[in-house]
Amino acid sequence: MKKIFTLISMVLFGTAMAQPTAYYSARINAVTQATPSPSVKLSWVVPPGTGNTSVYRKLKQSNNWGAPIATLPDGTTTYTDNTVTAGTAYEYAVFKSDSTQSHGYIYAGIEEPAIHSRGAMILLVDDAFTNSCSAEIATLMKDLSGDGWEVIRKDFPRTATVPTIKNYIVTTAQANSNVNALYILGHIDVPYSGDLNPDAHGNHKGAWPADGYYGDIDGVWQDQSVNNTSSSNPLNRNVPGDGKFDDSYIPSDIDLQVGRVDFYDMPAFGKTEEIMMKSYLNKAHQYKTGALNVVKRGLVDDNFGTYAEGFAGNGWRNISVMVGTDSVFKKDLISTLNTDFYQWAYGCGGGTYTSCGGIGNTTNIAANDMKAIFVMLFGSYFGDWNYKDNFLRAPLCADEPALATFWAGRPHWPLHHMALGENIGYSARLAENNSATYYTPITSLARTVNISLLGDPSLRTEYVKPVPTITLTPDPAAGAVISWTASPEPDHDGYYVYRATSEFGEYKLRTGRLQGTTFTDSFGSEGTYWYMVRTTKLTTTPSGTYYNMSLGTAKSGTFKYPFFDVGVEHINVLTGAQLFPNPAKETVQLNVGSIKRADAVVTITDVQGRVQINQSTELQPGKNSLQFNISQLPAGMYMVNINTGTEKRTLKLAKTY
Repeated sequence: MKKIFTLISMVLFGTAMAQPTAYYSARINAVTQATPSPSVKLSWVVPPGTGNTSVYRKLKQSNNWGAPIATLPDGTTTYTDNTVTAGTAYEYAVFKSDSTQSHGYIYAGIEEPAIHSRGAMILLVDDAFTNSCSAEIATLMKDLSGDGWEVIRKDFPRTATVPTIKNYIVTTAQANSNVNALYILGHIDVPYSGDLNPDAHGNHKGAWPADGYYGDIDGVWQDQSVNNTSSSNPLNRNVPGDGKFDDSYIPSDIDLQVGRVDFYDMPAFGKTEEIMMKSYLNKAHQYKTGALNVVKRGLVDDNFGTYAEGFAGNGWRNISVMVGTDSVFKKDLISTLNTDFYQWAYGCGGGTYTSCGGIGNTTNIAANDMKAIFVMLFGSYFGDWNYKDNFLRAPLCADEPALATFWAGRPHWPLHHMALGENIGYSARLAENNSATYYTPITSLARTVNISLLGDPSLRTEYVKPVPTITLTPDPAAGAVISWTASPEPDHDGYYVYRATSEFGEYKLRTGRLQGTTFTDSFGSEGTYWYMVRTTKLTTTPSGTYYNMSLGTAKSGTFKYPFFDVGVEHINVLTGAQLFPNPAKETVQLNVGSIKRADAVVTITDVQGRVQINQSTELQPGKNSLQFNISQLPAGMYMVNINTGTEKRTLKLAKTY
């Protein structure tokens, strides 16, 4: 186990070691083109040094970077990848081999397809807000549903215990395989786990808040062996059988994306929890519907410099891929965000539970606005967030609140997928489960139980403006006639229509991308349905281009349809896909089920996304079997992709010697 550096007297180190604040970061941007031939051009900023720069590439689903696709001499700051395909995004890593070990990541793609469905989200509501914030919670549920989440709500009293809450989560997730996320709204009982002190203070060792426990559906957490009462904070003290778990490291991969919004015990703000909850939920709604004037820029307030792991690298490398390397600035965090909007902010310094050296304290934040969406913070003590007037939670409590905060430094967080449409809950789960895929300077601090997201886990970096209204007209001869007013989003690329059997259920795609403002759905069984319309726009970011989506506008009606569902042109056709044998050595058989005839393209790529086999086929209704000769492929992991034009499936294939 590597030595863990203490964070004591960090402000002095930050002054003494006056290195560039981005010293350990490779800040990467991408420029992509679809024609005449697809390419991704990477450019990066790294500190001066003497080592080579290696570029790696992999697919999002893979945990293995493989060998570098390029090794470049010192001073090289660009690389163009011409072996890419439009509609597929790739992860790239850039590593400097000198003493700085500067590194960065980017998720880059060309016209990355829209994400229509994100799975089911369990919404746990502290019943202290059931009535007082009923209107705001109702709006939250509509917004989550409109962003592709099936919403499953459960209200709990504050007296509900961790075992009771965990049992509900596990039972619900086991009953619904779509469950992918957990949103905790309020002071639902906080799990504690471990015998650790990631800030390296001897008086702060023990159990830390561990919301990740709620997101682990099948892991086994123990409460038998840890017996440590040395912490100055009674909440950290952990003895056998006290309900606080032994595990300092996540025992199995976290299954659910978890985020919490909690205003308990924050008296410095002089407001009730209900007032702060309303303020938070109202700003989140404004942000998601495009009502905020979002400025795509970021700031870094670094009071550590290159001390230890170069903590502020979390800010420089992550924010750069979101807003561009030229739009990240060295600024004072609290005073700047009080007057000017920065979508992203990072601050670090020597800490206490209620302060961060060189930045300020909870009282300072209470006297200022937080004109930001995402605020990353790091310093001693306040990563242990379930504490009175905690500094990490403070940005969520401001008069104009931030919408997400997290302790980014031990470990480092990989956020780069958000630049092409992923939500922050996806990144939080990636940070929890990461051990070797993304560089962790101190490997003993990977997968620690203290990793937590404070904020709405569904938050994304960009939203398209939704359609204002939707109208449903029953027509027995035609079915359901859906019409809507045009979105005010400039230069959008059209709309998608979805249908569900309940307001917060699973909305299934009914159309391809539409240019008009009306659609007639003639296929279905008689009954009451909810229809939703979402705007889409091809959006350019410093990581490439992707089809971004608005929240959906939904309405219900009762309809009769002249035809059954199987005649719908754009409804999903694939009913299943399986590889046999798997692992395979010489040949592999792909079995694909289809509900109707459909043209499809099957590609087999390596983990870096390079196409090894490409075959077009015509699927027939029922079971289809395709044979592939893989004898010439090197042993390793491959991705088998099935694309019908309106639907994609990806399977992992292991090739043996």
